[in-house]
Amino acid sequence: MPRDSVVAYALCLSLLFLKFFFTISVQARVRLTTKRFQYAEDAKAWNGELVEAEADSVVRAQRVLRNDSESQPFFLAAAGLYTALGIWPTGAWLYFGVYALSRWLHAVCLLRPKQPLRNVAFGTGMLCLLALLVHIGVHLWSSVG
Repeated sequence: MPRDSVVAYALCLSLLFLKFFFTISVQARVRLTTKRFQYAEDAKAWNGELVEAEADSVVRAQRVLRNDSESQPFFLAAAGLYTALGIWPTGAWLYFGVYALSRWLHAVCLLRPKQPLRNVAFGTGMLCLLALLVHIGVHLWSSVG
């Protein structure tokens, strides 16, 4: 495995983890400052109020996490395969960097409602993943023949 691709993968993974940590921190901060909780044990433990509905920013953060759980595993698997196959290291920096930045931008635009930028960020990430998969397919196809 080319070292550059491994470093790019590690940096991308770190950026995506930091986004995860940021998102769960938003949830925690809002819950603790508003003292509104959906679970009785949490309301009791934090001297808060039991409510049926979460604050809008908590719901938005949950949607960021759900969206990430639907798309990031595919990207991380494809990026890992790209790295393991030793495909163009510069491409790793481009694909992985664009994907991580698009996911950060998508999260920010979901937490602080911004359209159409949120859709542009989402689309950029998906196109990046598609391009990465096509690049892997072309590499594998040319290796077979």
